[in-house]
Amino acid sequence: MRIASKSRPRRTRRARAILTGSVSAVVLAIACDGPTPKRGRVLLVGIDGATFRIIQPLLDQGRLPHLARIAEAGIAAPLRAHLPLQSPRIWTSIATGKLPEDHGILGFAREEDGARRLYGSADRKVHALWNIASAAGLTVAVVNWWNTYPLERVRGVMVSDHLLPLEIVGRRVLTGAAASGDRGPIVHPEVWQGRVSALLAATSPLTEVPNPFESRAAFPDDESRGDLAQRYRNDQVVTRIALEIERDLNPDLLMVYLPGIDRVSHFLWGAIEPSPLYPELTAKQRTARARALAGYYEFSDALIGRLAARYGPRDLVLVVSDHGFEAGRKVGGVTGVHKSQRSLEGVIFARGPGVAAPSESRPVSVNDVTPTILAWLGLPLARDMAGRPAPFLEAPGLEAVATYDTAPIQRLTEAPSGVEGAILEQLRALGYFEHGASD
Repeated sequence: MRIASKSRPRRTRRARAILTGSVSAVVLAIACDGPTPKRGRVLLVGIDGATFRIIQPLLDQGRLPHLARIAEAGIAAPLRAHLPLQSPRIWTSIATGKLPEDHGILGFAREEDGARRLYGSADRKVHALWNIASAAGLTVAVVNWWNTYPLERVRGVMVSDHLLPLEIVGRRVLTGAAASGDRGPIVHPEVWQGRVSALLAATSPLTEVPNPFESRAAFPDDESRGDLAQRYRNDQVVTRIALEIERDLNPDLLMVYLPGIDRVSHFLWGAIEPSPLYPELTAKQRTARARALAGYYEFSDALIGRLAARYGPRDLVLVVSDHGFEAGRKVGGVTGVHKSQRSLEGVIFARGPGVAAPSESRPVSVNDVTPTILAWLGLPLARDMAGRPAPFLEAPGLEAVATYDTAPIQRLTEAPSGVEGAILEQLRALGYFEHGASD
């Protein structure tokens, strides 16, 4: 893996953090050996399923300018996950710095009283990055992150991953549904519900990259074309919501999750990795699918550019994915899976003060993302986290604490959102349960 990097000046401050009592008692004492710049903000963008197998050729062709800009100003590297490669497990490790057996999110769903039940935020046993940052007095915004229903009280805004049932089965449930009394809120605080509903209805394009699935001529004779086109619209909706919150709140920490690359890769991967498993694909179909997938990466890069546009040289920008892809036995229209060591590595792009080419070659783990952000913010690490700051971060020494899990997590409801069944249906359509595939 080729890593693009450029050395950055070291920060001129050393931070020491002391924790007394609960998380909310974090006190930062800054000892300066020169002028201390204002601490910047953090942007963390999750692009599910993105892999260097697609990214590197597109970077070489100059087709991903925003990721290239991050890499040139900082680093690009593989990000190593842990098996099984199921998205809820991994994205919760990214957000907590802990292994699944410790954070409690073990997969998509579990059997309970003879029925399959989705894992939700109430199953997470530990504090996530947004809880830690909120308790430290930072403002946070979390948009569409895995397992964020039921919502949690944060010092900022949280938009649950249950917001987009349209992404699941093509039916729209707006945030106003939360007012029905038997469903919990999908957006917190309540003042944002109407604004998010309006953003869901917006149709103006955010980028100049066209939807690669809208044109039948560009992507012919495929029954899944309409569903794939919806992935483009969903990622645009998530980005639009995040941009509105970022402009209004100017949060210290913004976390945004874009699922589209993963969803379209499941259906298009057979064109990238030719296999005797898919003999029915013609040369024309393979070409159309390969172009569409490359186009979706270009679209995602453009969304990253929009999200990062207001983050300057004093800010930390991270873009991460949870795994790659590999060929798998076709289930319905699915030709791509992520089940083995072949798809274990995602990607991490990072730039900001203190980010530089690493002096050690140890791999970066999904467990390292939260400790890296804590270290950059000057907050203490926790000794019960499985991860540690990434080797590319020139971080000052920080005093560690035993744990951040010293107080209950405040959740807004115990009621279902009303879209759990729809989510399960999408997962069944992708073959995750019956055929044992992993997401």
